[in-house]
Amino acid sequence: MRKHIWTAALLSMILSFGNIASVQAEIIPAYGEGERGYQAVVLCESLTVRQERSARSKAVKTLHYGDTLAVQDSWDGWARCFTSDNVDAGQTGWVNSDYIVVNPAWYQTDGATPVYAWNDTMAPKVALLRKGTVLPILKDEGEWLIVSLRGASGWIHKNEADRLAAETAETIRHIANLDRAELTTPKGAYTLSDLASLRWIEENFSMAQPVGSAGCPFDAALTLYSTDGRTIVFQMATDSCRHFRTEDGNCFAYGNGDEALRLYGSTSSIGETFWRLFGLTNTYEEIYGS
Repeated sequence: MRKHIWTAALLSMILSFGNIASVQAEIIPAYGEGERGYQAVVLCESLTVRQERSARSKAVKTLHYGDTLAVQDSWDGWARCFTSDNVDAGQTGWVNSDYIVVNPAWYQTDGATPVYAWNDTMAPKVALLRKGTVLPILKDEGEWLIVSLRGASGWIHKNEADRLAAETAETIRHIANLDRAELTTPKGAYTLSDLASLRWIEENFSMAQPVGSAGCPFDAALTLYSTDGRTIVFQMATDSCRHFRTEDGNCFAYGNGDEALRLYGSTSSIGETFWRLFGLTNTYEEIYGS
């Protein structure tokens, strides 16, 4: 019987308090089952891997705080594990399930983030996370996330920016059934109704991935019209980037960048293909005029 343990590790924190600016963060989905099992993270300072599920069993290896392992099953408070992410290395054994978190989603901060004693922004702050902190999530409670501070629970509030970013990402993932697309540049306006071209946009934009920031000029507007009457507007990068910006200010990269790198050694071909759909090239003269 496989058991998921709702415990998490705080990977980085500052025990100081004060006024906290509104921050954005990214919630990274759980990785799911890998070749050796589910990824797990060690929460305690040291954790003994044993041959059998008993505290008296012979020790196989000692893991330390933050180490990762692959959990294959659990039974009576013990998890059967493989002690390495590398399928060609590591050992099999058992660990106490109370000191690991299995298959967590991850929270990555984009600024100083307070952790509260309970789910209220007026509650005492028990920690302040540094920018760039990545930690596993115990549980998602709507507007709040529960995390563990090495044995003590804490609460992180999802601010409005986080909620809007999540809704935007969900809207992008469901781009489909387009009826037409309109592109407006400083030089002119262009309409696209060719089904094959619209399918390309559906496929490559629905797989778009968020990017932290983009220093591109966003001087073109792309409006997508679906057959059910919905309309989505993106600001398109007008240089060689394959980026677009949403109305709430978040930036995304469209297309399969990994595949483009493998085939062509560059992702620029994705952006070039997009502009060609409208009969353009992404050059200054084509987009801005002479």
